[in-house]
Amino acid sequence: MTQENLNNDHSIYIKIFAQTDVGMVRQGNEDNFLAVDLSTSATWTADHASPPPELLSFKEGPYGALFAVSDGMGGALAGEVASQLAVTAVRDWMLQLQANPRFQPFAFHERLRLSVEQANSLINNKSQNNAEYAGMGATFTAAGVDNNILYLAQIGDSRAYLIRRGRIEQMTKDQSLVAQLVEANHITEEEAENHHYKNVILQALGATSSVIVVVDKVPLCRDDLILLCSDGLSGKVRKQEMFNILNACNGDLSSACNQLIQMANDRGGEDNITVMLMHFTGGALSEPRDESQFESHIVQRDPNLPDEIDPSLLVSEESTLSPEEPPSGPINVPKTTAVLSASTVASLIESATAAAPPPPMPPMPPPPMPLLPNTASRSYFPLIAASVVVVSIVLAVVYFSFRPPSKSVESPPKPPERSMQAPSPAPQAPADPNPNQQPKSDPAPAPNQNPGNGK
Repeated sequence: MTQENLNNDHSIYIKIFAQTDVGMVRQGNEDNFLAVDLSTSATWTADHASPPPELLSFKEGPYGALFAVSDGMGGALAGEVASQLAVTAVRDWMLQLQANPRFQPFAFHERLRLSVEQANSLINNKSQNNAEYAGMGATFTAAGVDNNILYLAQIGDSRAYLIRRGRIEQMTKDQSLVAQLVEANHITEEEAENHHYKNVILQALGATSSVIVVVDKVPLCRDDLILLCSDGLSGKVRKQEMFNILNACNGDLSSACNQLIQMANDRGGEDNITVMLMHFTGGALSEPRDESQFESHIVQRDPNLPDEIDPSLLVSEESTLSPEEPPSGPINVPKTTAVLSASTVASLIESATAAAPPPPMPPMPPPPMPLLPNTASRSYFPLIAASVVVVSIVLAVVYFSFRPPSKSVESPPKPPERSMQAPSPAPQAPADPNPNQQPKSDPAPAPNQNPGNGK
């Protein structure tokens, strides 16, 4: 079908391509990705040897489509298992919820939110009940398409970019410590690229029993291009460089993925690299208006959405994308994850900006979220031990620096017990038993200067 016919057809057409690469340093790949046509169940993940032809270009069906990238972390087998569970569980839950009469009334974005929450529970349970998976987790950045609306679901620091009318913008916000420092104007984006806390993220699937899924709503426009990637790409290639490559490839998504990954590898490739591109066109999409470029809105959680689901609907921990397509390839990547207390976020921010006078410590927003190292440093156990020591020192410094003033200024220390009694009289000389006796040192008789002293 020609481009003109596509624009005249009141439908939405999606063209995609995805690629993942182990990088130049790691021995295995802990990244994964997901593309699923929710109307046909056709699925593509990193576990497939080749992409299903029907997913490279297709027409959006009544149930929409879902795309995602996931960056796993953990020890031994855990990282790759976590990212695989993330993409398979979310895919399975989306298909189950849209077919279940109880959940069909919920909007697309709420079924997506609930699917991510259930995937978190699955990964967390597996981590708690299996010693070999202890501490595993995964980032998850999803782009769900429902008619002409794009919903972005965010956990961690993988990213989604929107390319529209000659511009590129990051549409998700990194859930990381350096992102908070940038937002608070403590550091610049350039300084964040090499910051010593750049490996710390605030949320990951499986790290805790519950997560806060941030969902954004973005109206799609004709010829929009969405880029999803793990931090293996965003940590090496700036967004303007991404745009230049995409612009030069002129719609060749496969070539664009190859060149983006190659640039990240040329600059060190210390982490796994995953890229997914989706191009949207069709008569159901309107041309972008200048005033609406890159607008997005946070979608709050529906209060009627259940926190728990009937166990009969739970996804099996051993489930795969389909019985005929089990995951391929060995799972043998050593990686560990250190989970630190969420209460250290504020103290880490203060220690990173110790040169400035410290403001009053703000309260931490509920609920608390874990801090997870999220790059190559996760791989080494000595760094975990060192991190614990550093955090302990920081906490001690912060504690003694930020004790409430009332303990040292407004409420003086309790005075010694003797200060609460009446003052004692000045010490007196011993009473003279014979006050009229002349002192031996004075030959002349002396008058009695203290007549009452001897009474």
